[in-house]
Amino acid sequence: MRLKPALTLALLAALATPAAADLAPWTNLADTELRAPEETSLWREADEFDQALARAGKINADPVLAAYLQSIMDRLYPEFSGRLRVHLLNAQQINAFALPNGSVYVNAGLVARFQNEAQLATVMAHEGAHFTHRHSLQQAEMARNASAFALVVAMLGVPLVGDLAALSSMFGYSREHEREADTIGYQRLVDAGYDPRESVHTFEHLLAEIKAEDIDEPFFFASHPRLQERIDSFSELSKHASGGEIARERYLDTTAALRLASLDADLAAYRYKQLILVLGDPARRSNYPPEAAYYLGEAYRQRGEAGDPALAEAEYRRAMDAAPAFAPPYRALGLQLYKRGDKAAAAPLLQRYLELAPDAADRGHIEHYLKTLDR
Repeated sequence: MRLKPALTLALLAALATPAAADLAPWTNLADTELRAPEETSLWREADEFDQALARAGKINADPVLAAYLQSIMDRLYPEFSGRLRVHLLNAQQINAFALPNGSVYVNAGLVARFQNEAQLATVMAHEGAHFTHRHSLQQAEMARNASAFALVVAMLGVPLVGDLAALSSMFGYSREHEREADTIGYQRLVDAGYDPRESVHTFEHLLAEIKAEDIDEPFFFASHPRLQERIDSFSELSKHASGGEIARERYLDTTAALRLASLDADLAAYRYKQLILVLGDPARRSNYPPEAAYYLGEAYRQRGEAGDPALAEAEYRRAMDAAPAFAPPYRALGLQLYKRGDKAAAAPLLQRYLELAPDAADRGHIEHYLKTLDR
């Protein structure tokens, strides 16, 4: 759904003029009721965008995950509980953004990349700061924002709702605003009892992944300071930190299914470099359920370099040993052995796959292979 052109142009004109630099941040829920007219317009458009995403089925409906993410935000910003609302987007891009009405969106692909709750809280604290300090009202970079916002909304399959171009931290916040959000977010981490030293690891992991994929402008950082600059900034902020909660086990337990689904999505998109980077690192691999070995095996198969078939077979067997009721590695290894000519070894694996996945979409395909093995 689109706003009428006249309203859109009026909004663009209003937003193209920078707001006063001394715009006071909100300190509690009552403050948010005292909005300028142009800010109320932004909120109204943000509400429409929320509704459009929900209608398009882009919001993850898992109530456990939703409650978990919301609990982190409420811990970081308790005085804005009920206004800062977290939504999990079913999207793989490394991205998170805040709207001026308090809606904070975090992509499933981003959540899946972290190792503990403190790292996830780093991003959420940052996005919450954009809301509390009203950065969307202070934006002036409309031309660049509009095209970037339209591109990402189109990729999500959601009609552009008005011109929410200056709303999110993925597009036009100035470096000054980003650094302010980092500083505020860092203090929120400390006040909430998280270990702020994890903030550095948050961006180190993402930088490594971005380098592995040769991504020039990942969505989450499209207009943020360079990742290395942010790593340096958080390193400086946390150099005297003495500790706090990391909440690794709670994070891993709550997000296990989401992270496996993210691996599956990466595999379907042939992002094998990312999979090998993440799962090939023993420290990061330990954050995933044992079924993750299958995805690493498939990543080696997709890469197809010398020695990769042996690496893939080892990972398939690792997955079968650690998660014997998980069907995919039996299929993968069975087909690999079949194509290699070892039909005797392939047959029981393919049969076991069908036993574990009787309703598999490729059942007819696998049964055809089994019939050829009986000849």
